[in-house]
Amino acid sequence: MTNTVEVCIINLSGLWGELMNINISKLIGEKTNPIDISLNYELNNSELLQNLNILEVEPLKVTGKVYKNNGRIIVDAVFSGEAVFRCSRCLEEFKKNVSGNMNFDIPLEEKDDDNTYIEGDYLNLSTIIEEALAFSLPMKTLCKEECRGLCPICGQNLNLKECNCDVDYIDPRLEKLKDFFSKNEEV
Repeated sequence: MTNTVEVCIINLSGLWGELMNINISKLIGEKTNPIDISLNYELNNSELLQNLNILEVEPLKVTGKVYKNNGRIIVDAVFSGEAVFRCSRCLEEFKKNVSGNMNFDIPLEEKDDDNTYIEGDYLNLSTIIEEALAFSLPMKTLCKEECRGLCPICGQNLNLKECNCDVDYIDPRLEKLKDFFSKNEEV
């Protein structure tokens, strides 16, 4: 038999927005069954979403377990949802499914100032979900792998239409390097 999840939402603003905490006092104090997690997590912090190039996101479906093993709190869960991104090359909006694993191993004994996961008897699930989302995404989100991006001269989206710009433009500060390798064949 598993415990039911006790979720306490505390409204605090900050980089990670609203905090969703799970009471883990029973896990800390005694040997007990895992706590099942099944919830929809809504990302509503515009700074985090902006940093990830996310324009909109539906609530993430999070399922899994939290348990204690050898003096450590283990979070073993998955998340999934759909988000609207801005392409890093052409700046067009596109929808993409997001999903990932949350496998966090958090020591209980070490009192660390950098431990933002546990505060007293509460496990900060918000930070875990948001970090897992950030780590599951590529550094640059692209609408498609072969995205051609924008013309650096006129700004035309090259996926939609060609432009007549001189793409061989060389920055005047670097122009002397243009013939560097042709003059020095033996490198």
